Amino acid sequence: MIRHLCNFINLSYVLRKTQSMKISMHIFTALCLIALLLSSCKSGKKTTEATTPTYSNGLNFVKSDRLSKVLEKASRTDQIVFMDIYTTWCAPCKLMDEYVFTDPDTKKFMDENFINYKVDAEKGNGQTVATMYGVSTYPTLVFIDKDGKVLARRQGATTITELRNLAQEAIIAKGL
Repeated sequence: MIRHLCNFINLSYVLRKTQSMKISMHIFTALCLIALLLSSCKSGKKTTEATTPTYSNGLNFVKSDRLSKVLEKASRTDQIVFMDIYTTWCAPCKLMDEYVFTDPDTKKFMDENFINYKVDAEKGNGQTVATMYGVSTYPTLVFIDKDGKVLARRQGATTITELRNLAQEAIIAKGL
């Protein structure tokens, strides 16, 4: 009898734990579904404008629809070209625009030493540039000489210090 009572108590304990785990599992599943739905929400608003904001106090990026024009300027001025290859939906790209490219010391250094060129990899000639330089990750930061030869390259976002080090690597590779 005592043995049966002990078995009943153990079975009762196991059933309560199992029910508790099932409830916890249902709650966990529901929370995961909610998180998934929220992370994939899109605005119903249609826009033809780029969603990447331009920061007026950021790097001075040359405006050109052709890399060849930028390389011509690099040849005339004997400067290295810094390309920020991005997409409008790229969160790390936006963070770099907001925090790295607006740093006063970084802006001064980059504007004095490089021709800065921002390329949207999904629009116009940007698709060709992205293909030419084998871009598969955004942002991709590329320093090239006047002939388009890669001097330094980085896939993914960087910090201010990492960008400065990459720029120094490009300067050394050029032989300045």
